[in-house]
Amino acid sequence: TVEVAIERTQEGFERVVALKRLLPDGARDPRHKEMFLREARLAALLAHPNVVHAFAFGELYGELFMAMEYVEGEPLSHVLHTAEDSDRKLAPELVAFILAEVCDGLHAAHELRDAEGQPLHVVHRDVSPHNVMIAYDGRVKLLDFGVAKFEAGGNETRTGEVKGKMAYMSPEQALGEKLDRRSDLFSIGAVL
Repeated sequence: TVEVAIERTQEGFERVVALKRLLPDGARDPRHKEMFLREARLAALLAHPNVVHAFAFGELYGELFMAMEYVEGEPLSHVLHTAEDSDRKLAPELVAFILAEVCDGLHAAHELRDAEGQPLHVVHRDVSPHNVMIAYDGRVKLLDFGVAKFEAGGNETRTGEVKGKMAYMSPEQALGEKLDRRSDLFSIGAVL
């Protein structure tokens, strides 16, 4: 689940965060638990203006959580449905801006390195309008690295296992083949 929460420090500082929690059923599955923790570690490492950042993660009262940057806005999927329902289209300049911002965030993920400077070879694997937030102030944020693949994470997808949304997948991803950043670029084209 993802909920809006207030984070309070002992010094009295407060901020609004998006609190992502692993449901109890998921926490009982070691694979889901590991995926959640990998997403949290990746989100904490990835600091870029076009990617939702995780401030903290861990376990509290037997529940895994991740406190992330809260983005007040709408997912691109909702923006597109609203435009379609009112027989309108997004201006080409706006589409280009949104996708350029997403590409900047993806590039930061693709170039991410570990503490020793080794490339992590991140592949988001779920680039879609559902995972792009359009903030009311105009910022564009890529979110949900929950099915991302990266090295040094012990998270190789099993052969034949496919993760992500079919409508936006590269052919290689749909076939369960080995992926690199080019798969995410294909997905950006599908979003366009």
